[in-house]
Amino acid sequence: MCAIQIRLAYCFVLAFLFIQSASAAVPTTDWNAAISEGIALRQQGNIQQSIDLLAATRDSAGNPATQATAAGELGITLLQAHRYKAAEAPLKQAYDFFLTGTERARYAVFLGNLYTVRKQPDAASNFYQEALTIAGNDLNTQLIVGLNLARLAADDKRLEKLGAVSQQLSQSGDRPEHIRYHLNLGNQARLLGDQGLRLAYQHLDEARKLSEQADNSRLLVESLDALAQLYEDQGRTAEAGQLTQKATTLARSLESVNVADLLINLEWRQGRLLKSEDKAPAALAAYQRAVEQIEAVRQDIPIENEEGRSSFSQTLEPIYLGYVDLLLSQANNQPAAAQATYLRRAMDTFELIKQTELQDFLGDRCSIETAQGGSGGSIPAGTALLYPISLPDRLELLLETQAGIVRHITPVEREVLHSTAIAYANVLRRGAPDYIALAKQLYRWLLSPFDEAITEQDIQNLVVVPDGALRLVPVGALHDGKQFVIEKYAVSMVTGLTMTNSASTAGRKLVSLVAGVSEPGPVVNIMAQPSIVRILEPSTSASRGGLAQAVQTRSLSSAIAAPSVESTNNIDQHRDIERFRADLSLPGVKDEIEALKDILKGTTLLNADFTVGQFQRDFGTGDFRIVHIASHAVFGGSADSSFIMAYDDILSMNRLESMLKSENFQNNPMELLTLSACETAEGNFRAPLGFSGAAIKTRAKSVLGTLWPVEDNAAKSVMKKFYGGMVNAGLTKTEALRQAQLELLHSRQFDHPFFWAPFVLIGNWL
Repeated sequence: MCAIQIRLAYCFVLAFLFIQSASAAVPTTDWNAAISEGIALRQQGNIQQSIDLLAATRDSAGNPATQATAAGELGITLLQAHRYKAAEAPLKQAYDFFLTGTERARYAVFLGNLYTVRKQPDAASNFYQEALTIAGNDLNTQLIVGLNLARLAADDKRLEKLGAVSQQLSQSGDRPEHIRYHLNLGNQARLLGDQGLRLAYQHLDEARKLSEQADNSRLLVESLDALAQLYEDQGRTAEAGQLTQKATTLARSLESVNVADLLINLEWRQGRLLKSEDKAPAALAAYQRAVEQIEAVRQDIPIENEEGRSSFSQTLEPIYLGYVDLLLSQANNQPAAAQATYLRRAMDTFELIKQTELQDFLGDRCSIETAQGGSGGSIPAGTALLYPISLPDRLELLLETQAGIVRHITPVEREVLHSTAIAYANVLRRGAPDYIALAKQLYRWLLSPFDEAITEQDIQNLVVVPDGALRLVPVGALHDGKQFVIEKYAVSMVTGLTMTNSASTAGRKLVSLVAGVSEPGPVVNIMAQPSIVRILEPSTSASRGGLAQAVQTRSLSSAIAAPSVESTNNIDQHRDIERFRADLSLPGVKDEIEALKDILKGTTLLNADFTVGQFQRDFGTGDFRIVHIASHAVFGGSADSSFIMAYDDILSMNRLESMLKSENFQNNPMELLTLSACETAEGNFRAPLGFSGAAIKTRAKSVLGTLWPVEDNAAKSVMKKFYGGMVNAGLTKTEALRQAQLELLHSRQFDHPFFWAPFVLIGNWL
């Protein structure tokens, strides 16, 4: 598969500045052809083929020099593929082998590039400086290192460093091989604003001239594109439009695989400029072309760009959302029949946003591809699907039922909506008494426009596709002034309907695996590590107070904040480890698991029986449709900061996925994964994506989890009532959860939403 490395958002050339790879020294043996072919595949964009060939060559080459050369080229390809962790070892293998000369300098530069994108500036600077020392008077190395050191420099020093590189380039004369250096310097200077304007224009225009002289169409498109961006930054939209059009025309005349990344940026800018000129139909067409270009190469777009920034947040989401904005705006100008088409296209594009965002969270495209092809079909009777689409100047609401799509525009700006959602989530998380005003406000914005439609169509299930900070809010806890939403109908969430398996579970034999940790074992030492502590640091202060402080909750963040882990120097001491073990204990878990034994038939693992190894063995031999885990679990801002605590170790998402590779689980997806003692990182609106990520990784149709640490007795009550309703009464998952929550709501002890609202069902609601 062609792995085009999209250079999104005008990020700087890192690995590519030193790509004179074909000239790398290789032994004149039979391995020479293999290494050269691996380099050629990389340069053509066939990244995975390059990786496979170079890895095989490294592993089977007959002498250390050939192995080192193949390893170095493999590391370069992995770096270009943004597989940074994997790139480090082969690059170091080559660097360590070549003790002197240009090859060592070359690999020092690539290691500097690697540590730059991994946000390790000191290590990067050390490698760059070594490359300079080794290379001596070699101009190419001086220019490469100078540009990369400028990137690492503080803002007030960057212009000075770029000026020094500019002087070197000027003294070297007009050389076509320096075009990329001019582009890099110009783009860096452009980002400095007015102070870098002169330098930016000088070098971007020089890149344009040299590209024309060299008849290098690809670099000419890049140069025109960069100049157009410079003019757009300055508000000179006419010049920006002319340059963009010229670059687009030239790019379309080239082989698409070579300019796919540039066409995305060019069409996007064309759309922005046309929109600013109130040429909405033409802008919509440009955005549509940008989206189509993305979809054509989606699998080849790296999760991160060359600066280590998210491709989703930097480029993909703004393009998709801009397209949705224009579709919805233009729908008003269409005949009634065409309006439905525009609304459907907006919903479909919003689904693409959700897919891409989850890919970004997981750092993995393959898992999402496997999960696609969910329902995406007709909406069942009694069910409504709500898309709240938060745009900078308004909230667009699309409600789909069997009767079709109903649209409403709420005039609330995105920042206001999101700040209100975060405020309400924090109030609920603390268990503060002053929650009702926020609950009513959010209801007015999100649901009141559809009160009549929901009543007329007898909606019993509301399925929400939340966006941004709205993920932090349990929609069932919104209030219409008389009652909570959950008192009117059941509520569930999906990340996207196309990623949801909505087949009914009726008639399925629900064999279960129930696991829990009430008294942790050796995992305590792992949980005390700074990397784990940092995940929950934002939650260790804001959540204190209110009911959250007054009752016993299943809170990992509270355990992390305990005195026993205030100093990593003390954590090695036996006394502090035992205190931390007590802080991590979950007394109610044992009772919860005992209660579920009578309802769920299957295997039970408690404490020392719930080791990672035993859990994996049971998974491999069982036919479990329900997996219930009552232990600390955390969802941070990415899959790497999300885990489940077993007795002896932690289970990462990827580790959990690897346990479910058996043919049985591939052919028979799990019905439900329940995490009854989990929490999401406070204030991080990406954290709830962890529920969907867990569903994707485990191929579970649904995940039941909690948005914040739950009170122990409330958790036991909800779980017992939920499974009883689902297994014994034959209720759907969403209705069984609703009944369990209502039982708490209608009790005097647990009527505050702090107790019953954190439980959320994500995915299949049937």
